[in-house]
Amino acid sequence: MSSVLISKPQAPLKATVHLPRSKSAANRALIIAALLGDLDLVHDPGEGDDTRILLQHLRQRGATMHCGAGATTFRFLLAWACCQEGEERLITGTERLLERPHDDLVNALRTLGADITAVPEGYRVKGCKLRGGEVHFDSPISSQYLSALLLIAPAMEQGLSMRWTGTRLSEPYVHMTLKIMSHFGVYPFMELDGVRVPPAQYRPAPYAVPADWSGAAFWYEAVALSPGAEVFLQGLDDETLQGDRHARQLFAPWVDTRFDGEGAHLTHRAVPGPWPAEAIELRHYPDLFQPLVCACAGRGQEAHFTGLDNLRVKETDRLAAVANALGALGCRAVAEDGTFHLSGRIIALGTPFFDPHGDHRMALALAPLALVLGALTISDLDVVNKSYPGFWDDLRIAGFTVK
Repeated sequence: MSSVLISKPQAPLKATVHLPRSKSAANRALIIAALLGDLDLVHDPGEGDDTRILLQHLRQRGATMHCGAGATTFRFLLAWACCQEGEERLITGTERLLERPHDDLVNALRTLGADITAVPEGYRVKGCKLRGGEVHFDSPISSQYLSALLLIAPAMEQGLSMRWTGTRLSEPYVHMTLKIMSHFGVYPFMELDGVRVPPAQYRPAPYAVPADWSGAAFWYEAVALSPGAEVFLQGLDDETLQGDRHARQLFAPWVDTRFDGEGAHLTHRAVPGPWPAEAIELRHYPDLFQPLVCACAGRGQEAHFTGLDNLRVKETDRLAAVANALGALGCRAVAEDGTFHLSGRIIALGTPFFDPHGDHRMALALAPLALVLGALTISDLDVVNKSYPGFWDDLRIAGFTVK
């Protein structure tokens, strides 16, 4: 494992950045394209590990599908494998991935007629014609369960009637799934407490994967921490299905955003706008927590966040990881249940060393803190490949020294 040393630029950030493709959109479109038998319908799906591994498995259709650390890859492939009639597969991944919660999805698939057996290496799946019918999720820890079922629902004999009650974490991702399904000619019916998908057939249609708003959030963080910064995010569109576009509003006190048809121009606000006095609810876009809380720490902005219930079961326990990292830098960070309270300001003492513990978003969020610290070291160079393999190169373009 190689480490990376990041040092701050000698001048305000000035850069044009080519963001990665949205792995959330790409992975949904690839599952539908695979059901249609034409993966080439998805143009430029991106090079992040989660999408690259998914595409590789869908092309090769092997008997063992190792998903690395990608939960979306794992859960979507698990659902896809269940409806591949007459084919048997092992769906597996890293130790941490297999420790993450999947039971609600597995039980729902079994209810719908799937043949899934839990084994030490993951799940053994015997593909069949799924019966379909009704399932109910009450406050599921991941919206990926719902999206995985929705994507394969048109292939079920009875279709799918899915109730979703209680807390709705990451709800925009489910709406993204529904919109991408409609792009391919299947139109789910929204109901009071869920979704109904009748038996149907997807229709072939080219799909262009959009630039990734989740990746854009780390540039919002960097611009927020760099007076005089000007960054152009090429291809970023405000008219998007991605819930993380809310970064524009969350970072608005420190970053101005202007769209011109070619992308988004981010500029540092010399005079900050007002910061919300109330707690910031991130239930619908929890992936924005890490860049936002790191920006707050770098600026000495006290903040309180809620709706973070599922961050303990990501690639790492993100609440504990952020609290430990910012605590080591002099901030007071308290994580309790699904809430997080931050106070104090980062203290630059030497060159701190961080282990992201296999979490790409920890590395992506910590790197811009070099703007405050002067320099920092991250122990895992390749961890960003999961979603943003060009990140270190983009930092260099923006003026950072990356060794």
